[in-house]
Amino acid sequence: MEIEIVQTSNISAFVGVRASANMSNLGESIGRAFEELIRRRNEIKNIKNPNVTYGISPPNYKGNTGTIDFYCCFEVEPLESLPHGMLHIHLLPRIFSVTHYRGQASKTETAYDYTTKWMNENGYVYDDISYYFERYDEKTMIESDDERNEIKIFCPVKKI
Repeated sequence: MEIEIVQTSNISAFVGVRASANMSNLGESIGRAFEELIRRRNEIKNIKNPNVTYGISPPNYKGNTGTIDFYCCFEVEPLESLPHGMLHIHLLPRIFSVTHYRGQASKTETAYDYTTKWMNENGYVYDDISYYFERYDEKTMIESDDERNEIKIFCPVKKI
């Protein structure tokens, strides 16, 4: 795995569908939300790249034993006329660690463990006031759980 630190400079807008469930059922709920997002793609205006989707999670998901929200989205520019039943999220400019994960989708949590270890060794901590997000593109193969699957994981961080 490779990790880099990036500073975003623009506010990014996303439109999508919410998945809500306890952690044990979240995967199934996310699958349904992504199916709805793809099925309703033509209702979303100004999609920056129709081949790229995002999974966005709020900062309080780690260790949360209750209901967790996860947002399945497309990035849009500009944001206009939100489709019925969908939501929008704005991500503000900030510093992120970007983990380039390659491996089975079912083992993505290993990338988060690796990121945490790397951050501890390099003087960073999670900045748990912002959203985390994963970027999925044509190299992402979640359905087949293929070793060639690639995901970019963005975690908000700050230097100690």
